[in-house]
Amino acid sequence: MTDASSPPEIMPADHGNPALIEAIHAAINAAGGQLPFARFMELALYHPDHGYYLAPPRRPGRGGDFLTAPETHPFFGLTLARQVAECWERLGRPQPFTVREYGPGVGGLAYDVIAGLATEAPGAHAALRYRLVEPNRHRLHEALAAMQAVGLGDVVAEETADLGRALRPIEGVVLANEVADAFPVHRLVVRAGRPHEIYVIRRGEGFGEEEGDLSGPRVTEAWEHVVAAGVTLTDGDVVEVSPAASDWFAGVGRGIGRGYVIALDYGYPAALLYQGHRLQGTLRGYAEHTVTDNPYIRIGTQDLTAHVDFSALERAGRSVGLQMAGWTTQGAFLAALGLGDFLVQLQADPAASPADYYAAQAATLRLIDPGGLGRFGVLVMARDAPVEPPLRGLTLKPPPF
Repeated sequence: MTDASSPPEIMPADHGNPALIEAIHAAINAAGGQLPFARFMELALYHPDHGYYLAPPRRPGRGGDFLTAPETHPFFGLTLARQVAECWERLGRPQPFTVREYGPGVGGLAYDVIAGLATEAPGAHAALRYRLVEPNRHRLHEALAAMQAVGLGDVVAEETADLGRALRPIEGVVLANEVADAFPVHRLVVRAGRPHEIYVIRRGEGFGEEEGDLSGPRVTEAWEHVVAAGVTLTDGDVVEVSPAASDWFAGVGRGIGRGYVIALDYGYPAALLYQGHRLQGTLRGYAEHTVTDNPYIRIGTQDLTAHVDFSALERAGRSVGLQMAGWTTQGAFLAALGLGDFLVQLQADPAASPADYYAAQAATLRLIDPGGLGRFGVLVMARDAPVEPPLRGLTLKPPPF
């Protein structure tokens, strides 16, 4: 083993949840003194008692730590409902029609999509069964209670709390907004033309890093796919790979009997992802709307994410029989679906105040901004469902990168 670049010295008060830190230290000891970073990240995010995603405290805005597209404005979900409605039409208007949403949090996107279907496609709304797949039981119960309170208790239900488990095949649409980026990643660094894996070790009361051989065949396979994408790597370049995200997406695909999967997240196909400044690594921590590249602070109270390799997700989907329908950016996707229509309608609404309109206008610009949320990726795959002509959301060419 050789030492990797050490994280900065951290005051104990910045470490995070002491119980979670103790649990991670115990895991390091049990593993012989080092953990693949993916295992560290898994414990930090998904420890059953103290992990960021599973702990009881409610954090608005994905932890109150950064703003996701559904929380930017209801226009996001209302626009997405148009794509869901088209999927229903292309499937032959099935009865029932199931929408399965992964990682719904407290149900904001679900509510907006259902409201959009009620207006845009009453037939789809009447046939709708909306199913939530949320690992945090506290947020799930909050979402179900909110749906019950607004009269949607007969439409919305829980399906399972296990993001990694294949579910009963449905006829309909799977939605996954900013889910894949939260799966654990292995961090790899190039040394003398070869990949080395970054491991987490205990350093005093905190953590440090060491480099070593790749931790298993799945990591080796992921690395080989990066190289096969034609990526040029030099010494010191850092890439993240996530077999866990691929496994999840394969499970998503097995859960589609007939229909579409729509995954929205920040990331790129491999040939675009692994280049430029992103070869310094894309792992980031988010807490209270601040960002850091140090994952070893605020453990259990900061989100950890990395850019999504959409090529890896596509490969996982194909491995279980899904067909590619298309990839685009969120800005092009929403524009093609007529996001601007809602702004025009609001402007014409005499009940809307100027403040309402300007807030909606600003939110609309954020959602399509190619330098912000608009550059997020949208991957659509299908099983036993038409992909030609392209779905409406895939009809606009995304801007060059």
